[in-house]
Formats: sequence, structure tokens, C-alpha cells
Amino acid sequence: MLRKCISTFSFAAALMIGSFAGQAAAQEKAAAPAQPPTKPSVAKVCGNCHQPQPGNLRGNFDSVAYKTKSIQVKIDEATEILRFDDNLKIMNVQAPADNPDQPLYGLKKGKEVRIEFTEKDGKKFATLISAKTTIKVAPEKQVKTEDVEKLVAQGPKKGKYMLIDARPLPRFQEGSIPTAINIPFPAFEKMKDKLPADKASLIVYYCAGVT
Repeated sequence: MLRKCISTFSFAAALMIGSFAGQAAAQEKAAAPAQPPTKPSVAKVCGNCHQPQPGNLRGNFDSVAYKTKSIQVKIDEATEILRFDDNLKIMNVQAPADNPDQPLYGLKKGKEVRIEFTEKDGKKFATLISAKTTIKVAPEKQVKTEDVEKLVAQGPKKGKYMLIDARPLPRFQEGSIPTAINIPFPAFEKMKDKLPADKASLIVYYCAGVT
């Protein structure tokens, strides 16, 4: 009888210890500071063509402060602030004529940029900033807005054309030119079966601009 009581007591004590340990672990977990959400390194629109890379950011240039040597970049809703020094490499940026010693003033707000950086003591230091370049299209391959308007008025069958919106799907869904179909540039190979069988058909592409 005594052994049975001791055994029952030991089992109950073990349950109590386990319960206290569980409560302590839960309290410790609740007291631990929540980890801040990870910031994106590539803007959604850039992600249609580019994958995240270590030490790289892709987004839209916001501002530069030469006094504090800092660059501010927007990546969707997130904001990144990076430091830089005189060794910063700058590509595809035309310095303003009235301020040639501070070339980053030649970047317009919202311009697409890629930034290479290193990290030290929790701060990012830009080593290279490259702006998205303008695409050169031969004049004979360009079409004027009024010509597209005439085609759209006729419709694809009568006008014998295909109008392709090469922007990412979210941009296409926000609004597009009437009669256009969406073939995002990165998905061209997967969707080229949408192209007209008649190779003599006129195909007109458009995106967000010459960049």
C-alpha cells in the first residue's frame, strides 16, 4: 500500500513538474521579442525578370543626400537606406551639367536601379548603383500612337494585327490598350503559341516605355 502511494505521489509530482516546465517555456517564448519581418530585396515588378541575389537590391530610386552620403531606395512598400563613399561605382547615370561632381542628382525619383552592397554592423553600404538603361529601337520598327489608334478602331480581324502588352500581368490587369493580349516578356517562350499562325501578320508590342 505504501509503495502504491509513493508511486502515485511520484507520478503526480512528475505531472506538476512537467506542467510548470511547460508554463515556463510558454512564458519565455511570449517574453522573447518578435523578429522583425524580412524586407524584400527585389521589387515585385523587377521580380518578373530577376531573382533575389545576395548583396543586391532592385527597386526604385527615391533620393540621395550627399551631406550624409546616403541613398534611399523604395522596394514596393519597404524603404532601404544605404551609406556610400567616394569609391561608389555609378553606372548608366548622366550627371547634371550644373552639378557634375554629384552625379546621383541625375537620377530621377522612381527610376529603376540595382544596388550592390556590403553589410557591416547591421548597416548597408552601397558599392555600386546601376540605373536601368533606355532600350534603343530602330526607327523603322517603331509605330506611332495614332497608327495604333487606327488599328484598334478596326479591330484585330479587319486590321490584321496583334497587339501585345509585354508588361507584367499585374500591370496588364490594372489597365491596358483595348484589343491587347498579355504576353509578359519573361514568359515569352512559354506563351509564344499565342502568336498568330500567319507570319505575315503585323505584331505590335508595347510596355511601360523605352526603358
